[in-house]
Amino acid sequence: MLKSIGIVAGCYLLSVILVMLTDPLLSVVFPGDFAKGHIPSDPALAASTGLFVVVSIFCAWLCARFAPGRASRHVLWFFVIGEVMGIAAIIPNWGKGWPHWYWISWLLTWPVSCWIGLLLTRRRAEFAAA
Repeated sequence: MLKSIGIVAGCYLLSVILVMLTDPLLSVVFPGDFAKGHIPSDPALAASTGLFVVVSIFCAWLCARFAPGRASRHVLWFFVIGEVMGIAAIIPNWGKGWPHWYWISWLLTWPVSCWIGLLLTRRRAEFAAA
C-alpha cells in the first residue's frame, strides 16, 4: 500500500517538477513571453501545452511501469490527483487575464495523456511477451 502511494505521489510530484523545468526552455524559445507578470502569447502557450502533454505521458507511463499491482488503478489515481490539483490551480487564476483555452486544454489533455501513458506500458508488455 505504501509503495503504491509512493509511486503515484512520486510520479505526480515528478510531473510538477518537469513542467516547471520547461519554463526556462520556453523562455529561450519565446524570449520575453514567460517573464513574471506577463501573459505569454498564444504560440508560447501552445508550446507550453505541448510540453505539458509530453511530460504527462511520460509520468503516467512511469506510474504504470513501476506500479506494484494493477497499473490501471495507479494511473487512475494519478489522473484523479492531477485533475483535482488542476482544478484547484485554475479557480484562483481564472480571472487574471490568461486565455481560458489554456486552462481548459490542460484539464482536457491530462486524461488523454494518462491513458496514452498506460497504453504505452501495455504495448511494451505485449511486445515483450511476443
